[in-house]
Formats: sequence, structure tokens, C-alpha cells
Amino acid sequence: MTHTGYSLAQFKERFRQVAAERDASQAVVESYLSTLRPRVALHTEANDAGVVFRYGGDPRLPAEIEWPGELAFLGALDCSAIPREHLDLPYPTGGELLFFWDGWDTPDTDEGRVIHVADPAAAAPRSGPGDAYERIDYYATPRIEAAWDSSYFPDDEFEDFRRLHDAVQQEESPVHDVFALGGYPNGEMTPEWEMAEVLGQGQTFEQKQEIEARLHNECRVLLSANSDPAEEYRLTYAILTQDLSAGRLDAVRVSANVND
Repeated sequence: MTHTGYSLAQFKERFRQVAAERDASQAVVESYLSTLRPRVALHTEANDAGVVFRYGGDPRLPAEIEWPGELAFLGALDCSAIPREHLDLPYPTGGELLFFWDGWDTPDTDEGRVIHVADPAAAAPRSGPGDAYERIDYYATPRIEAAWDSSYFPDDEFEDFRRLHDAVQQEESPVHDVFALGGYPNGEMTPEWEMAEVLGQGQTFEQKQEIEARLHNECRVLLSANSDPAEEYRLTYAILTQDLSAGRLDAVRVSANVND
């Protein structure tokens, strides 16, 4: 029987059961499980939890906050509706996170912005440059994501992990997610690699490796998109956990990878 989605603890327990049935090495299994991250899929299939992310339309932006340059408004995340028990990021407990990006031309790293509006009901909708995207409402379902990256575990274990992971995921109700919260960055050129390039300038190889390992652990996905409105790029809004806890949304990094 399928169900909506496992929590991280439930997924790990079920994964151990499936792995034991297939005589997988316990040490290898635990190594793999340590790389899992909670993720919330955002999809158009309605559920009882209500709308979590509103794509397009006009944002409710307070009069004292300037529109961020020529950036396009991507969507608004209702912080009070986030299923935070299924995530490992300290999102704000109320208000909305407004996501903007360089949607009018070729997107460039850092050409994006995230703004927290504490009381959106007190702000009027505001039109930005260009035409607004058509509004679409998105709902949430918890998912668990693996890091399919050789920097996390050996390549020769990849296929076994994938088969086990897929076997567990097939027990969950399928959803077609366009956006997601948490999980891993969406693309090959990820924000933590870009951060590591900057922080690693002038450092030794060993120091760069330490920086990359730290950023792997501390960098989290605020929002990702499988496709931008033009269906050309995959987007990732990423931030270090300590920056989000401190409300430093100016530290968000946006990366765009060309869709295959």
C-alpha cells in the first residue's frame, strides 16, 4: 500500500528493513543513510495541508521595501504552512519568503534575491517589471533525497544504493514535484561548490577539501525548481544554516543549471 510520504526516521527504518532482506552490508547501509536529507516536494496535486507555495502573480511587498532591481518575481512561500517537522532548515515561523530571479535574460549566479515579509496581509500586491507569471498554487508532500555524488560515498556502491532507495520510494504515493524545499542542490554547478571556490582562494589543497566538506554539511536548499518559467534552467536557492537562523537572507546564493 502506498502512502503520502515517510519522515526521515521512518524512511531510514524502512530502508534498513529492505536492505536486510537483500543481505546488504550494515556498515555500508549506515554510511549511505548518513547522507540522506529530508525534502518536501511541492506539487499541484491538492491535499488537506493547503497551499504552501504560490508561484507567479504579484507579491505583497511593503511600501518601504524596494523591488529588487529588474528581477522577476518567481513565487511566495507561506512560512506558516511549511511542514517544518519534515525539514532540517530553520525557516521563519511566519510571514512569506518572496523569491526573485533574473528571469528576463540569461540567468547568472547571484542574480536572485529572497525577501522575508513578516506581515504580508498588511502589504498591497505590487507589480514588477515585465509581465507577471500566471499564478499556480503548490502543495507539499515529504520526501527523502539521496546525494548521488561520489564525494559522499564510493561510486561502486551507487547502483546498489539507488536500487534500495527506489524500492522504498515506490511504497510512497507518487507526486510530480516542480519545486522543492530542502534536499540537495538541483544541478551540477551547486552553490556550495561556488562558495568553496571563493573561500578556497589562496588555500592549500587540504584546506580547500576541509572547506568543501564543511559547506557540504552547512549549505542547505531553501527552494529548488526543476525548471524555470521558460523551461530552460534548473534553479537552486541555497543558504548556510547559520545565515538563515540569523535572518541573513542577503547571503542566499542562486544558481541556474541548463536543463538537459
